[in-house]
Amino acid sequence: MGTLIQKVSMFLAAAAASLAAGCGAPAREVVSETEGAAIASSNGLSSINGLSSINGLSSINGLSSINGLSSINGLSSINGLSSINGLITADGKMTMSYIVRCALPAGKTITMKDLSGNAIPFNGQIGMAPEWETGACNVDCQEKVSACVLAHVNTSGQHIPLMLDGGDAALGWGRDSNYPYQEGSFFGNIFQAGAPAAYYCNGVDFDAGVVPGRLGANQGSSPYVNPQGATALCAYQCTAAGGAPAPNNDGFSVCYGPAGKSYKHVVTVYRNFVTSTSYKICNKQSGQCLGAGATTSGSAVTQGAYASAATQKWTIAQVAAGKYKVVNASTGLALDMAGSKTVVGTSLAQATYTERLLPSGHLDKARLAVLSDALEEGGCADDAILSHLRSPGPHVRGCWALDLILGKQ
Repeated sequence: MGTLIQKVSMFLAAAAASLAAGCGAPAREVVSETEGAAIASSNGLSSINGLSSINGLSSINGLSSINGLSSINGLSSINGLSSINGLITADGKMTMSYIVRCALPAGKTITMKDLSGNAIPFNGQIGMAPEWETGACNVDCQEKVSACVLAHVNTSGQHIPLMLDGGDAALGWGRDSNYPYQEGSFFGNIFQAGAPAAYYCNGVDFDAGVVPGRLGANQGSSPYVNPQGATALCAYQCTAAGGAPAPNNDGFSVCYGPAGKSYKHVVTVYRNFVTSTSYKICNKQSGQCLGAGATTSGSAVTQGAYASAATQKWTIAQVAAGKYKVVNASTGLALDMAGSKTVVGTSLAQATYTERLLPSGHLDKARLAVLSDALEEGGCADDAILSHLRSPGPHVRGCWALDLILGKQ
């Protein structure tokens, strides 16, 4: 229980600005199976990544040696993980949690057992392959779940807010101004016999707003490869949604692996800057980077060679569509125009930021989703709480789930 409390405390502290308000009555807002698909029917699906590996099932040689998992007649028919003839590591448990999260919709839970007979619940969320709960998973099913699982990989193990977009009913096409950067697309079949097929390609913004453990961040030990080379764009090896010319403004309906093999179940990921990451802001032509020279409001911002100094690091948070708050990691002051002027040639300065992150009083749904992941990893198996925190909301003051976590109920 100590681990759960520590994780909850950590994420509540990180999200303090957002968690001052809440959500409403539990009976109405818990996401049901029917509502799950509708969440993303027009605007994609927000989710959280944090899967550091897809090869965590010890003594099973990865995923493919379980006969592609397709030979198991439904996820619910697995009589505990011990019946798969192997121990499950922490990574293996995490892998299985993402498989179930991707495959089944919110409101569905698969309970397995470890070798000691302890129950391990895995909750559905996205619903890419609901048929797998009680039936077999054919190639289409395998490719849907594979794309979703690969889209959640983060080689640093960090939880980063994402939006998933695709042609499958559980996702849907569409853009969200909260996730303006197209990171990349994921496809393949990690369940096939033999070596898993795990592929990605770069979105047009893969090197913008880079976050730890994701595309563009010099990932280490990533489980997927780009069939056309590490820097190749999706726009030139995939078919854009609706046949739009590349580069497109949405995801991709078909992508191609080695030898021209086509994959028609593709998940495209969009992201934004994350407040837990410090960024450097540099001029692409000169290579000079912005830094704070003093700690007082109104002091000048200068540019110079990057030396990884705290005064050269900035956090970036979106406050409205296309509008960001940029704060120096050392001084705590925001980037501004000197004298708040807007004329051409005005120099940059630091100033105290005076507006709230969410002036409407609504909670940041991405941070609530991160909190739900922390709860689940800490041992919380209450699907009502987890599904509520992952639901699209809106979430406002008086959230029953947060009050419960904070001991106010």
